Amino acid sequence: MSKEIGIDIVEFAEIKEKVSDKFIQRILSIPELERYHAIHNEKRKLEYLAGRFAAKEAYTKVYKTFDQALNFTDVQVLSDQVGAPYIVSKYRPEDTIKISISHSKNYVIAICIKE
Repeated sequence: MSKEIGIDIVEFAEIKEKVSDKFIQRILSIPELERYHAIHNEKRKLEYLAGRFAAKEAYTKVYKTFDQALNFTDVQVLSDQVGAPYIVSKYRPEDTIKISISHSKNYVIAICIKE
């Protein structure tokens, strides 16, 4: 069994320019939207949105192609009981995807590994 890896880096300034209700609803699933709206700090909201965007981009790089057009809202980046992110996807629900998201001052990076 081979491992597949996807990685993506996003600049906060790029996401900040794109932020609109339409963009947010195109990126975040319902559970992610609920968590996003519960965040009161604007910097943290941007980090959350950019992190989910990077993670979903990294997820697409794991598979390269899909049988149908990919909708980011069908790929959810959720958190376990200790806050570690993981992916739930309607496209490959049987796969285990390990994920890590890290932030710096100007960037967020995400890596996905399919075991």
